[in-house]
Amino acid sequence: MKALVHGGKKNVAWVDVPDPEPGPGEEILDVLVAGVCGTDLGAVRSGRPPIAAGMVLGHEFVGRRRRDGALVTANPILSCGQCRACREGRPHLCQRREVLGVHRPGAFAQSIVVPANNIRTTGDLALAKAAMVEPIATALHAWRLSPMPKTNVAILGAGPIGMSLLHVLKAFAIEDITVTDIAVERQALASACGADQVSAKASSVYEVVIDTVGAVETRRDAVECVRAGGTAVLVGLHSPNLSVAGGMVVAGEKTIRGSFAYTPDEFDEAIDLAATLDTRWLSSVPFDRSAEMFARMLAGSADPASVKVHFEIAT
Repeated sequence: MKALVHGGKKNVAWVDVPDPEPGPGEEILDVLVAGVCGTDLGAVRSGRPPIAAGMVLGHEFVGRRRRDGALVTANPILSCGQCRACREGRPHLCQRREVLGVHRPGAFAQSIVVPANNIRTTGDLALAKAAMVEPIATALHAWRLSPMPKTNVAILGAGPIGMSLLHVLKAFAIEDITVTDIAVERQALASACGADQVSAKASSVYEVVIDTVGAVETRRDAVECVRAGGTAVLVGLHSPNLSVAGGMVVAGEKTIRGSFAYTPDEFDEAIDLAATLDTRWLSSVPFDRSAEMFARMLAGSADPASVKVHFEIAT
C-alpha cells in the first residue's frame, strides 16, 4: 500500500509499505481523510518529537472499519493502564504511552492497525469534520485546564489548534475572544469564524491567554498579557525554550500551565463538538500529492489561508 513516511533527512517520501497485519485486540481501518499536524511537521523539521526514519506519519484521521464498514476515528494515544497517570484517570500522560504516527505506523497510509478500544464511531459526521476530532479534543483539554472564564480570553495563533480553540470557545458561549496571528489571511478567517477581535499580536490584558504557537515570543506574550492572578496555558511546541521574567509571575501570582493532548472523555466529547465546526479554514489535497504539499508546509510556502491541510486518501 502507499504511505507517507518520515524520510530521515528533514523530508518525507510517498512510498510503498507492507500492508498492516492486526494483532490480538486490533482492527484494520481503511483511511479516508488524514490531517497534517504541527507534530508531524516538527518531527520532520527539527526532530521534536523524535520519529524513526521510515515511520508512517499521521495521527488525525477518519476511516472505514474493514470488519463492518463503519465510519470511525481513533484516539491515537495508547496507554498502559497501570502507571500512576493511568490510575489517576490521565492516560494521556502515561509513562509508557505510544502515539500512532510517532511510535507506531500512523494514518498517512491507505490502511492502519489500531487497538479496538481506541476506536470511536463518527456516525454521519462529514469526513472533513470527523478528521478534526483529535485537534478539537486538544483544544478542549487546553480550555479545561484554564479557569474557563465567561469572557475576555486571548488565543495566540490562528493555526489548526487556535482555530479549534475558537470553535470550542464559541460552543461554550464565551464572549470577547481575541485571536492573534501574524498572517492577515488567518486573522480574516478567525474574524469570520466568530473572533471578536483579531490582531497580529496580543496587546491588552486578558483573564486567560492560550498560546497555540509555542514560540519563545508567544509564550512570553501569554504570560505578560494575562492579568494578575490569571492563567496562561501553553499548548504550542514550536520552540523547546521558555523565557519569561520571573518577577511578574511571582508578584502577579500568575499561573503557567502546560497542556498536552486530552483525556479519553474529552476525545469522545470532541466528536459531538465537531458536528458544528466551521470548515472554511480546511483544505484538502489528493494523497498522491501529499509529499509535495508536506514539503511546501515544511518550507513555509503553503497558502496561509489553508490553515488545516487534509490528505484525501480514499473515498
